[in-house]
Amino acid sequence: MTSRWIVGGGTYLEQAFRAWQQAHPDDTVEKIDVPQGRDYRFDLGVLDGLNPTQGVMFVAFDERFGNFKRMELMQAAMERGFKLESFIHPSASISAGVAIGMNVFIGAHAVIGHGSRIDYNTVIHAGVHLGPGSRVKASCWVENGVQIRANVDIGTHCTIRMGAAIQAGIKVGRGAELGWPQLYTSDVPNKTVFDIRYDEPIYTHEG
Repeated sequence: MTSRWIVGGGTYLEQAFRAWQQAHPDDTVEKIDVPQGRDYRFDLGVLDGLNPTQGVMFVAFDERFGNFKRMELMQAAMERGFKLESFIHPSASISAGVAIGMNVFIGAHAVIGHGSRIDYNTVIHAGVHLGPGSRVKASCWVENGVQIRANVDIGTHCTIRMGAAIQAGIKVGRGAELGWPQLYTSDVPNKTVFDIRYDEPIYTHEG
């Protein structure tokens, strides 16, 4: 029987592992914690002890470090020849014409509108609504209940916090974090951070 290895760290690893277990009760699902050193480097020895021909893998690491650590671990798995699967919760509603990349997580009761696209290594938590024709690019993190309307474009490595809603047609630049619980009605430049601890957004000016 093919194994499913859920690898990563933190509370999201546990969440993803439980979701896979519940959705595939007859499969062999194994949780594998990948330790990190003081410099936050992964100890990849646990991956080297697995045979890529005997199972498939899902990488589960949260949004810390701008979603780059999840990307780093995913790349390490691919370099070792592991096949990466995506997870779609049985209660999620996926419309026709939706494109979903590898190592994507779509949580319970999420609604994904027709013609939309979710690129690889992106996490869509429970109850998210993604409108028709929208795109969430690679390595994003979208928290519970976020509302994204039609034809929205979200750049790579973005984090969209709970309580956020994005008006139709908006473009969110790469590396942005939408942390204010509000409706976003204008385009967001690259690496702009709306942090609830501050009254003004933080802008990063790129050279």
